[in-house]
Amino acid sequence: MTDSGAVGYNITKDPKLVKNRIFLGNLPSCTREELVSICQPYGNVLGSMVQKNYGFVQFETEELANKAASALHKSTFKQNLLTVRNASIKGKVSNANTKRNPLQGAQVTVQGGIVMSAAAAAAGQPIINDCEIIVKNRENTKYAEYIEERLKNAGLRVDVLFPNEDVLLGKVLANISSRGCLYAVVVTPQHELHNSITVNILYGVPAEHRNMPVEDAITLIATDFLKKNQQNASTPETVTSNRKRRHPDQMQELLERLADNHQLTASQYDVILKYLEGEREQQLKREVGEANALAKLQAPDPEIELQKKILSIMNKPAVTEIASELMYPTFEAVKEDKRLMELLRDERVIAALESVYNSDLRQTIAEYL
Repeated sequence: MTDSGAVGYNITKDPKLVKNRIFLGNLPSCTREELVSICQPYGNVLGSMVQKNYGFVQFETEELANKAASALHKSTFKQNLLTVRNASIKGKVSNANTKRNPLQGAQVTVQGGIVMSAAAAAAGQPIINDCEIIVKNRENTKYAEYIEERLKNAGLRVDVLFPNEDVLLGKVLANISSRGCLYAVVVTPQHELHNSITVNILYGVPAEHRNMPVEDAITLIATDFLKKNQQNASTPETVTSNRKRRHPDQMQELLERLADNHQLTASQYDVILKYLEGEREQQLKREVGEANALAKLQAPDPEIELQKKILSIMNKPAVTEIASELMYPTFEAVKEDKRLMELLRDERVIAALESVYNSDLRQTIAEYL
């Protein structure tokens, strides 16, 4: 047995406790304390380790580790989109573990509240299928596998998932949708009893078709899938390719989630806004040239400048401040500002200035202008 009191012992490297540990990838520069701070809401942290762009956090139990991985996966930390999973999925998996056992479901690791196949977990990526079949009760596994086979015969990539009982169905569907899956089928004991299923269309405008007879549901999915493939095939390959390469992978994912009306965090919106501002600047340089773009980006807002001019007149700086506050070197320069001249000829503006200074400014302005 490992001696936790031995010199040099590091709990985050203990192989016997790997299932109680999470791996966090794409970490920004941070301290161990900062890493622990984002994990503590999900359970007592026993230890942590930070490397260049990844880290590990040790929890007391596997349940707490899976809870943290589910909550933190694809969350934003210091503007970085994190990849979080149970640390036990790292490494090679034997062929026996990659096959689904009908009695136990898939050999799995929980991520995002979903039971994944060991092969996908070992790769550190969720399965990307056309359809996922969500089974609420393992007693309905055979019924779910029958539906899986029917959908595969229709040309879809399909897998059967077994969510944890304490994970809400809405969260499971959101996780599946975020991976790019097109359809989700829900199977419960009631569905098997009535030979029906519930179909969720996840792309575009989400739609739910509850308790559909199996034959009608499979026809609906197969027909919709064929139609979507035909639409994709009609899109020129170069356009599709350019669209895929348009943004970095993490940013593309955020933009697609935004386009599909998925809820984003405030930090994720900040990341998008900062990225788009940079894109705007680069596009402006391409359109008008770098020098002109820089001048345009640095040019003051005309409405703000007009407000400054009015405030400058109303505030009437002291003589000692004229050198630093004077906006016009000569009266001729004042006359050249057409918008200011229009203001000074506006009776409402003059009346407002006279009410502030309690004096007759009309004659003074007329003398100079």
